[in-house]
Amino acid sequence: MEADGQRLYSVLTRTEVREKMMKEIVQISEVFSLSQSDATVVLICLRWNPFKVSDLLGDDKEKFLAELGLVNVFDSNPNEPNASCAHGDYLVSTPFCSHKFCTTCWRDYLSESLEKKKKKKKKKDDEEEKLIISCLNQDCVASVGPDTIEQLTVLVKEMYESYVLGSFVDGNNETIKWCPAPGCDYAIERHGEDVSELDFGVVCLCGHTFCWSCQLESHRPVTCNNASLWWTHLLDQSKSVSWISANTKRCPACNGVVHTNDDPDVRLVTCICSCSFCWHCLRLEEEHIEGWHCFEVSIPLPQPRNDYALTHHVNLWLDSDEEMEISKCDLKAMEQKSIPKLTESCDLGEQDIRALREAFSLVVQCRLVLKWSCVFDYFITDYHSAKKQYLDHLRKQATANLLKHKETVEEVMNLATSGRDIAFFKHILRTTTTATGNYFHDFVKTLEDGLSDVKVDACEDATTGYWFCDRCTFQNDSFDRECKVCVLPSHVALGNNNTSASAHHQQVPNNPVALQGSSDDDDE
Repeated sequence: MEADGQRLYSVLTRTEVREKMMKEIVQISEVFSLSQSDATVVLICLRWNPFKVSDLLGDDKEKFLAELGLVNVFDSNPNEPNASCAHGDYLVSTPFCSHKFCTTCWRDYLSESLEKKKKKKKKKDDEEEKLIISCLNQDCVASVGPDTIEQLTVLVKEMYESYVLGSFVDGNNETIKWCPAPGCDYAIERHGEDVSELDFGVVCLCGHTFCWSCQLESHRPVTCNNASLWWTHLLDQSKSVSWISANTKRCPACNGVVHTNDDPDVRLVTCICSCSFCWHCLRLEEEHIEGWHCFEVSIPLPQPRNDYALTHHVNLWLDSDEEMEISKCDLKAMEQKSIPKLTESCDLGEQDIRALREAFSLVVQCRLVLKWSCVFDYFITDYHSAKKQYLDHLRKQATANLLKHKETVEEVMNLATSGRDIAFFKHILRTTTTATGNYFHDFVKTLEDGLSDVKVDACEDATTGYWFCDRCTFQNDSFDRECKVCVLPSHVALGNNNTSASAHHQQVPNNPVALQGSSDDDDE
């Protein structure tokens, strides 16, 4: 989330990421009088930690470089031929040894080595030498760096550069991350040092929206742990509940649960009590109307309370997801049809087109928040029924606010295309986008603060030795002042904070799309 107009992140192209990487390489190269190739190898081995690089090179530079294979390697067998490969005419070796191999051997070796490193699980305490690519000769410790790669084919150069760039992003993963969307080459750079603001949504230029912390779909106001639980367990569980409901019925004789026939054309089923009945109308075989012309009767099985709540919230979640997909289609149609038409007829500038995109993008982002607010509702504990009712009220208000924004945007677009006042079009567009963005910003903050306006008297007088956190649902001991997981104060979780939610509505962030925390308006 943004506060006071401060941008939480920016989107970087692959070229911009490479420029940041080269700046770091050049700095180490100049300070410690190393070639850029050697500086690259050192930084890769130390996971792009400039402080650790400075310490090790400052203490004993020659010893450290020797450990990394960045000094001339003594040849234990000077009579051995220099060429270690009989294939091809063009042979290449590292600058530190005399073992020469053809470009084909180098390509196969590097391809295999880099693929293994890509699949290997990264660990913070991994041994440094595991990140080193050494000479193709198994007995040689000379390191392979960019100066060796430069002598090889274009394909190998691209493969190695991708590896180096990936290692740079991995080494700086607290501030830079690749967009997780398939085929996307953009990276996201986080601004600021406030670790309390790591759980925010990111909107990449490719259109993908994700959570900075867990890289799942952006899920505010739900915590990362609960979002992961929802994705990995609860959705599958709801499918099982739905399948049972759709494929089982009660036997009319013993009330036992009977599974449907695999063959949809066979209506007669037999229970374990030997009772045979029609799957459609539930009549006994001997009572059935001749010819099997009957109407289907559906008597749903009574579900356990937890299963019912899960199914209910999953259905709400899926309905909201469908609404969000419709909004995405509207955004795409606006990009392909409305913008070219408005540009041609109204002579809109880049700033105006950007404002129009933001207005439609905001609809998608708000739909995403409403979708995950259903999950937030699911995780509110049962004894907080007042909070559930209040959340339902807030969701209805937020939905109405969003529909009003969408209607306003469509109206001003129609006015603009009909040749009306363009200045009025621009003013209304920015006003509704800012107001709606701020409204949903406050809506999310209200939920993340545990709906603190609602007092839960039953919890205040409770004699239980524990309390549940509203944000992450963790069960804390009664003497805990704050949640052990998300550090939410107990008085907020129990609804005893008298801070009014209306105070949130007095805050007006500068960014109209405050909901997802990114806007480039400041740059323009």
